[in-house]
Amino acid sequence: MDLAMSTKSFDCTIDAGLAHIVLNQPDRGNPIDGEFCREFSLCVAELSERADVRSVLLSARGRLFSVGGDLTSLVKQGDALPRTIKAWTADLHAAIARMVRMRAPVVAAVHGNVAGGSVSLMAAADLVVTAESARISSAFSKIGFSPDSGSTTTVTRRIGVARARRFFLLAETLDASTALSLGLVDIVVPDGDVQREAERIARELAAGPTEAYGAIKRLFSQTLDRSLESQLEEEAQTLAAIARTADAREGVKSFVEKRKPVFTGR
Repeated sequence: MDLAMSTKSFDCTIDAGLAHIVLNQPDRGNPIDGEFCREFSLCVAELSERADVRSVLLSARGRLFSVGGDLTSLVKQGDALPRTIKAWTADLHAAIARMVRMRAPVVAAVHGNVAGGSVSLMAAADLVVTAESARISSAFSKIGFSPDSGSTTTVTRRIGVARARRFFLLAETLDASTALSLGLVDIVVPDGDVQREAERIARELAAGPTEAYGAIKRLFSQTLDRSLESQLEEEAQTLAAIARTADAREGVKSFVEKRKPVFTGR
């Protein structure tokens, strides 16, 4: 069943196993606001449960990927600001958690500036393709805020505790090459190639062994929280479960037969 979801904040379509979410408020810098949080949460909940979604591509229209939180909306809240933050993050945090845990790998195509909570949205992707001119900013402490959107987890898992702490305390802005050297992004390409390269990778993943990808994601998401012995057993249990899938059988059979495997995501 096809999906075409258009909201005020983004568009989402599914084509040949690839779900493409495009942030679509370029005139505002693709901000994170209450409406975005609600709609994004519903969208990710839908995608994470669809058998026909085998990879996800996250990109944005306009000059910027995302400015992060909509400060114009927040400043209007006055004494209601704490309640507003809890309402927004309830939706956004659920969406990010489901995006991290969904079996389909997520690819982010990043250009322009990325700031605040959208840095976590980017870092939560499994693979990040970034333009050479992109800039990634931790803006929280500049406005007297602490991080949200899972930033202290998603960024830390990519670059480590000490470096992430420095990034947030000093409200640093990283260029693409620095972000690549730290592991905050995975691939840097010329500005004009970002969308094409990210989509190429996402479509390659959409044709791959989706259950195996989901297992890889789960194993890496918990490796820092487990002892070696626990992780070894988890790897054994996971591999045994994956070995029951049609794609695993096809992968082994195609290797023996010296041909390219045809995976179905099952």
